[in-house]
Amino acid sequence: MSVVVDASVIVALFVADQRQGAVQNQLQRWLQAGEELHAPAVLPYEVANVLARLVFDGTLEANDTAEIWFDLAALGLVLHPFDLAEDGPRVAAVTLSLRRRHATDSSYVCLAQRLGTTMWTLDGALIRNAADLGLPVKAVS
Repeated sequence: MSVVVDASVIVALFVADQRQGAVQNQLQRWLQAGEELHAPAVLPYEVANVLARLVFDGTLEANDTAEIWFDLAALGLVLHPFDLAEDGPRVAAVTLSLRRRHATDSSYVCLAQRLGTTMWTLDGALIRNAADLGLPVKAVS
């Protein structure tokens, strides 16, 4: 059994905000159920972008980021590389269907489809658009 988690879920797990408790509770449920956590290999770059922005904004201390990376590594997250021939056309099609400007979100959706599981996110617009299309996306709440 497995789930796909996006960067918004991972960041909320490690950076205190109003959604952190819900994400921590959901993580506990996944772990108790024996779920493996999966993500496309782009996830670390997305997390790095958010952490850098939080440091630049003064919300997070640069020294705190190293601990976040160690904690993330301890999750045992399974990262999946992007296969140009297999993933490229599917990600492009889902991106167009979702009417998104960036294909990153679509890579999570496509991975969930390939694994026959659900993608979990905190991105409200993505959740609404995916629901309209019958895509396997759920909100952590």
